[in-house]
Amino acid sequence: MADSPASGSKQNGDTSPPSRVSGRSVKSRVLPNNIPLLVIWMLGLMTVGFSTISIYTPSMPAIAEYFDATSAQVQITISVYMLAFAVAQLVYGPLADARGRRAALFLGLSIYIIGSAICFSATSIEMLTIGRAVQAFGACSGPVVSRAVLRDSFSRDRSAQIMAYVGMAVVVAPAFAPVLGGYLQVAFGWQSIFIFLTFLGALMLFVTWTGLEETNPDQGKVRRGVFREMMTSYPEMLRSRYFLAFTLQTGFGAGAIFTYIAGAPFVLIEMLGVRPDLYGWIVVFPSLFNFFGSYVASRLTVRLGGDRMVIFGTVIICIGGLTMLGLALAGVTSVVAIIGPAAIILFGLANTWPSSSQGAINAFPERAGTASSLNGFLMMSIAAGMTLLAGALRDGTQLPMTWVVAGCCVGALLSLLLLPRGKRESE
Repeated sequence: MADSPASGSKQNGDTSPPSRVSGRSVKSRVLPNNIPLLVIWMLGLMTVGFSTISIYTPSMPAIAEYFDATSAQVQITISVYMLAFAVAQLVYGPLADARGRRAALFLGLSIYIIGSAICFSATSIEMLTIGRAVQAFGACSGPVVSRAVLRDSFSRDRSAQIMAYVGMAVVVAPAFAPVLGGYLQVAFGWQSIFIFLTFLGALMLFVTWTGLEETNPDQGKVRRGVFREMMTSYPEMLRSRYFLAFTLQTGFGAGAIFTYIAGAPFVLIEMLGVRPDLYGWIVVFPSLFNFFGSYVASRLTVRLGGDRMVIFGTVIICIGGLTMLGLALAGVTSVVAIIGPAAIILFGLANTWPSSSQGAINAFPERAGTASSLNGFLMMSIAAGMTLLAGALRDGTQLPMTWVVAGCCVGALLSLLLLPRGKRESE
């Protein structure tokens, strides 16, 4: 496919999804026909995927004590989750294109439930680590397939507008999750967190089973195997400047926020002496700016178009990242010096992520699941790499974290230079 995104045959304007998919009426199920319920359903899937990363962090000392493990061994359970999450996305997109959106979600959520059960019943740190990998392999089906469902059903700008509401879960869920995890740890112990996640996965599986109509118009038409589809489609997608520009932008944006999420506990708790029971509430503050940014994006996306929204938001991200680095270089060490710039970054991300993620997928509308899969893999891989880099550079100050965050923000802006000049985005 050429660099210029195609609108595809399924875009139906900004009102409602098509009345028929693959020759079957979609009126028998509420999703994706009911937009408020669609948003809630997608929020649930995003929450499953991203809150599972950090919800148990308040329990990490207790887990280390329970298994007589080192803190490094417990921290590996986070890295394993992010890496398994990234790799699994290479599977669910082609699977959703070849076998349908519903089938891919049923498989992924079932695997997630099994992984959560392994975690709460773990008898060793190694078993917990395996459970986390299984969890991640199932959890990533939600973000990948739900975006393909959105692309099946709406035009790019309309889907980006809806995604603006959903996108807050990507950063808000990891921010709020430790608050809930802390309460569960104090009241019931660390196993209760994974029991809660098991029930959450079961709830999302039930809602998907009963409420989601198949939206893939080409279900059953793909003759190639899933892995052959991967090998033939991914190189073509990586040659698309539209796909690569938007994917790198989302990847570096995710790298900035996940580096902040991973590094902030060490800066705020160890360096600045913030009490652990207050930490969860302090880091919620920047998430409020993400809510505000999502509201702004939902209003401006249709007016300005996806490409302009990405540029607008990325400039704001850079302001936040460079401010955080500048304050650190000036020797300003305070809660505000970390939380304030993080709030600016989250506001900018809320304005870029919906349009950039949908822009990458829109470059290949006939293979939306596969494009979503590769986009998600690269996004999480970059984020995991930046997080590991900041950890490797850690020197007891906030400088390594701020350097990596600022570098990611600048990288997101430079990624947009790949966009072909003189070509208009598809509406």
